[in-house]
Amino acid sequence: MTQEYSDMANSIVMWIACAPGVLIVLFQSFLFFKKSKADAIKIGLTQKQVTSAVRSAAVTSIGPCFVMLTAMLTLILYVGAPLAWLRVDFIGSVSYELQGADFAAKGMGIELGSAAMDANYLATAAIVMAGGCIGWVIFAALFADKMDKVNHLMSGGNAALVPILGTGALIGVFSSLTTDRVYPFRNQAFAVIISGLIMFIIQKYNKKANKQWVKEWGLTICMIVGMVGATILEGLNVLPK
Repeated sequence: MTQEYSDMANSIVMWIACAPGVLIVLFQSFLFFKKSKADAIKIGLTQKQVTSAVRSAAVTSIGPCFVMLTAMLTLILYVGAPLAWLRVDFIGSVSYELQGADFAAKGMGIELGSAAMDANYLATAAIVMAGGCIGWVIFAALFADKMDKVNHLMSGGNAALVPILGTGALIGVFSSLTTDRVYPFRNQAFAVIISGLIMFIIQKYNKKANKQWVKEWGLTICMIVGMVGATILEGLNVLPK
């Protein structure tokens, strides 16, 4: 990457161009938060319960955000801070955005991080990253209000099956995020294994202790310990590359 490209990708023009999209996301988040609090009171939750839920959600998000920010540094090197800021705010998946940036580079016959990256690449990467997610954006716009019917169809009319199906879907989604880290077996597999082991220990401990802070910080602790453990083992040259 040349200094000229870096200056362009991080220019004030790019910051101004990307800011409206981020502001829309922040405004939507505010509306969802406000509506959720109001509905929580309507269904009978106490203010203390609402506050506890908000605090738990905020603390639990620290771990995923920490991991996302570290990966986002790589994306910033390729498309600049403003576009990376915009894309990750919209999608929340750095791996997807990195893949989009890589697809754009390969389509243009250049290599990520090379001196061949120019204004044409930056524009192409922005289009590819935005265009690649159009499918699920359209699906959400058309069918978000019809998910009750989908739930009814999938559960066969049995309301008790809905949370079971939802839990199964979550397990499948998070499993898909770790499968490619475990196979082929390399150093990243140990981060997954260590994190899973720590989560098992925390869950077993908290069944008896029932500590609120453990519930809130459990995910963050597991992710950080997993990363640190895998890094130490790799530094000791005991892991496969």
